[in-house]
Amino acid sequence: MNVINFQVEHHCPSCGAPVYLDEADRFFVCPYCRVRSCIDQKGFGRFFMAPHEAIPKEAEMIFMPYWRFKGVQYACTPAKLNHWFTDVSCLAAIEPPAAVPYSLGFRSQALTLKRVSARTPGTFLRPKPLSQCLAVLSGRGKSVKDALITEDIGEAVSLIYSPVYVRGEQIFDGVLNTPLGHAGPTMAYTTKDICRPEKETRILSGICPNCSWDLEGQSDSLVLICRNCDSLWQAWDNKLVRIRFGAACPDHDGDALFPFWKIGADISGMTLNNRQDLMALANLPGASTNIPAKDNLYFWTPAFKIRPKIFLRIARQVTLAQPDPTLENKIRSHTHMPITLPANEAIQSIRLTLASLARPLKDHLPMLANAQIKAKTVSLIFLPFEPHPHEFIHQEMNLAINNNVLRLSGNL
Repeated sequence: MNVINFQVEHHCPSCGAPVYLDEADRFFVCPYCRVRSCIDQKGFGRFFMAPHEAIPKEAEMIFMPYWRFKGVQYACTPAKLNHWFTDVSCLAAIEPPAAVPYSLGFRSQALTLKRVSARTPGTFLRPKPLSQCLAVLSGRGKSVKDALITEDIGEAVSLIYSPVYVRGEQIFDGVLNTPLGHAGPTMAYTTKDICRPEKETRILSGICPNCSWDLEGQSDSLVLICRNCDSLWQAWDNKLVRIRFGAACPDHDGDALFPFWKIGADISGMTLNNRQDLMALANLPGASTNIPAKDNLYFWTPAFKIRPKIFLRIARQVTLAQPDPTLENKIRSHTHMPITLPANEAIQSIRLTLASLARPLKDHLPMLANAQIKAKTVSLIFLPFEPHPHEFIHQEMNLAINNNVLRLSGNL
């Protein structure tokens, strides 16, 4: 378990055994019956903390809603492209008692959460709209001054319910069964203040829909692999959907295949038709070299989460290189790194990639901030990297990815 992620209790759809997963996990094998399953999470997750066992049975349990935000944030000013990691929660109840804590603190990481279902007893308060809490959750109040571009990449938003109950004039913490303070008149809720969170998490079979072979993948991978029929699958709208992909042929038996999103996009207000235009934006030598008209420009974004500084470096370096390997639609026996960043987040990061390339930044930033980016084509491409003792290296692009950085990326 990652110390930054919280754990959620699920149940195997085959034998019913409890399975404890990190919040980012999307694939698991039941430790009891060995059945493979994947999680289809529509929208944000809805979880609750279990009440204390010693709470009187006659007590009416009230669940206070908290929005929780975790992700990497970027803010670009004329001087610099800044980035930082945010993990914060805030109370989302409408007019809550003053005694109720404003934040969950470390409680969500310390306790095992459970999914809200139709059978969960208690009264669930309706949360404020996410948009009203987003400025606090995403740390916008701490954003860099004069930022013209702000983006959240790879963020995870969830709704966590913490139990309380009232006895006499006191409101009690339902997790610790200790008094918080005076309940006050705001604990009188009407039916408009109460809601039953919809069930948005579904467990799907981890079997290939095409050939019925066992799917493979790391626990946090958004896309699963079938090595029998050379296919990739992603949970979407309560079913597994096939994903088109291409893979460059590895040069060595031990090469690892890293996933990238290859995106062709229209960018309004900017002339970016080929690699020559990109080099001119970056003010690099060779920008005046004639480039064939067929040399279309594609943006390459890592399809895996990694530290923001390294994420930008990889995206910048691969996009400048504009690789064009011969591709095959085959799943080889090589290691395939998990896909943990969805395509829509990759499209969102194009503006950041351009900002990290632009020189001088202050001259191009206003145009980048106002540009409209529309993706025309999105492809999933695997590129081979040669393993070394401390890093993976792509020789042609002179690109290295450190092993320890990859290992710690699960916290993002």
